[in-house]
Amino acid sequence: MSPSQEDVILAQAQGLLSPTIEGLVFTPTKKGLGRLFGKSNQLEKCPNCNKETFIKVCPKCHYNLKYLSGEIEEKMIAIMGGRSSSKSTYISVLVNRLQNEIGKNFKAGVMFTDDKSRTIYEEIFRKPIFVREEILQATVSSTVDSRAKTPMILRVTFDNNGQRKAVNLVLFDTAGEDMEDIDIMSSEARYLCEADGIIFILDPLQIETVRQLVKEDLPDRLESADPNRIVERLYELHEQKLKIKAGKKIEKPIAFTLSKSDALFPFIEADSVLHHSGEHFGYLNLPDVESVHTEICTYLEEWMGSAFDNKVKTYFNCYRYFAMSPLGKNPINGKIEGLSPLRIEDPLLWLFSQFQFIQGRK
Repeated sequence: MSPSQEDVILAQAQGLLSPTIEGLVFTPTKKGLGRLFGKSNQLEKCPNCNKETFIKVCPKCHYNLKYLSGEIEEKMIAIMGGRSSSKSTYISVLVNRLQNEIGKNFKAGVMFTDDKSRTIYEEIFRKPIFVREEILQATVSSTVDSRAKTPMILRVTFDNNGQRKAVNLVLFDTAGEDMEDIDIMSSEARYLCEADGIIFILDPLQIETVRQLVKEDLPDRLESADPNRIVERLYELHEQKLKIKAGKKIEKPIAFTLSKSDALFPFIEADSVLHHSGEHFGYLNLPDVESVHTEICTYLEEWMGSAFDNKVKTYFNCYRYFAMSPLGKNPINGKIEGLSPLRIEDPLLWLFSQFQFIQGRK
């Protein structure tokens, strides 16, 4: 049996002070044509001890991968935004909707692929909102708690008239404070560069013009959570890590999403599409997506000037604007009184369509 060894790469990925003792990591030998001739890549022999193993790890961070990793399609989606942008609340309600209403509308079953993902969702995301009816605490920085670096992995299986397609959806929740400094982003949120798609959540209550329109007391504005600053850091991170040449756009799909849309209702148009759901029944409603995109673009220019949209147009090739409300209304004294989420699935469904998991129709 191969001797165990200190796994420095895993320790760095988890932010541990000292490496843990793990098994030998080696590159599999069965690739390409081997699979065509029925040679499964589920089992590999250790080059040192010749013992077979089915345990797979990521070559970049050494996290354990699932048994079927490499056998079905996998997409990594990062959910990012500044402090107080409701990222964690969004994830909690989104996964619940994915398991229920979205799954029903798209004939899809959803399950967690491992106990770690299931426990993270249950204890950190689901129980506080759906059992205790409390607002979630802010995500702790990955520099403090390594769980912030641990993804949740869900298996989504679509059944379209007998044609089944299974995909692994990997969700990362970034701490807002990890977005406040490019050096921290470079070390703690570098998986943003590896993500296949990003849901970029914008807190409209960090926009000064919106704050003046909202007729209620608000916490102090966080300069570091300014959407302009965070979008600049996102591009800078990709520029550093992926060596993007000056002038080249980021190609991955990014859903720029306003949270807390219910706070905007008193001063946006009464006939705004943001007041009602997108009605995506088995397919992505493309006219609705474009209507929301155009409307949000108009509001952002009205509230922030042209600077933000100019940056997005200049540095990102595939993007859309969205708006959503995870709760539907403000909690009272930290307690949630009835959930009425609005449009929270829109950004994810758009990414699904970009990955060709679902169809878009006009």
